[in-house]
Amino acid sequence: MGLAEKSLEAADLTGLSPINTLEPKLLEELVEHATIDRYPPGRHIFRERDIDNRTVFLLSGQLALMANGQPAVTVKSDTSEACYPIAQHQPRLVSALARTSVTVLSVDTGFLSQLIRRNAPVASADSNNEVHEEESDPRINSLLKRPLFEHLPYAHRQVLMRRMVEVPVAAGEVVIREGEESENYYLIAEGCCRLSRSVGGDSGQEIIMGDLDPGHGFDEGALIENEPNEWTVTMLEDGLLLKLSKGEFLTLLVRPFIKWVGCDEALLRQTDGAVLLDVRTPAAFQRNNLPGSLNMPLIVLRRAVTIIDRTRSYIVCCDVGRRSATAAFLLAQRGIDTAILEGGLRKSLRK
Repeated sequence: MGLAEKSLEAADLTGLSPINTLEPKLLEELVEHATIDRYPPGRHIFRERDIDNRTVFLLSGQLALMANGQPAVTVKSDTSEACYPIAQHQPRLVSALARTSVTVLSVDTGFLSQLIRRNAPVASADSNNEVHEEESDPRINSLLKRPLFEHLPYAHRQVLMRRMVEVPVAAGEVVIREGEESENYYLIAEGCCRLSRSVGGDSGQEIIMGDLDPGHGFDEGALIENEPNEWTVTMLEDGLLLKLSKGEFLTLLVRPFIKWVGCDEALLRQTDGAVLLDVRTPAAFQRNNLPGSLNMPLIVLRRAVTIIDRTRSYIVCCDVGRRSATAAFLLAQRGIDTAILEGGLRKSLRK
């Protein structure tokens, strides 16, 4: 628990959702039960896997959200993300660390849920929210009904809708190039695009990796692993893309769904029925692999992801983690429980 900052007043809650929908009397009850705490830089507000049954809002300062030692995502006060609870899943999927001095509001999750149920206008507000979502751009609304987005908390979906930027594209236009740094994640709303890679050398020849149609996204691997683009993406026809910045993509889409596990935990989960999915080439798989793992190269997985058994959980692995990140996100898009082998096979096989 942090240091007590000050007594809580209703005025502190005007920008926080869904607290700002409460009737005045219920808001007074919340004020009596909630606390505002101050944390110095470097102090944890909560840790990954904690079960604290608290709903936390960031009022001031900057928080770093971290999972399994992966690069931090920063959440700042006075942004749209800070209007909603911070990483509200239980057990906690991430750790929250104060980057600066921060002030947070904390309230018992069960008590807040009780207040929301007692709040008469909330049903109307929820209804209006659903209407708003249904009346949004049908192309965006259609994407939000895919498994990946359906499992997002409502607040995440609302932020996602506001943060997506429409990018009209023409046939023949190159959206990203192989080897360049990536700053955005793209969802295809209209049109079709082609993924290709250079053969190598100065011949300029390319091999086609596959085509993507509306509802699919690309560039997830480069963003998750912070590496240059693995391929070139070219539009085959006029279309419309929806763009998310790297930070928004990691915060809104990756952190809630994808987790990393160590070798020991991966093998333990394998004995409990999880599938070790090796997404390297068949030649690399033949050279070395983890016992009991299944080989499905990334290019094959892209085409076969619709028939993957969704009742199983999967731990994806490759040499160093780059292809695993892409594969894991492809599976997560289908609503499949997925984890990535931390450090890749090179580290695990050495161990």
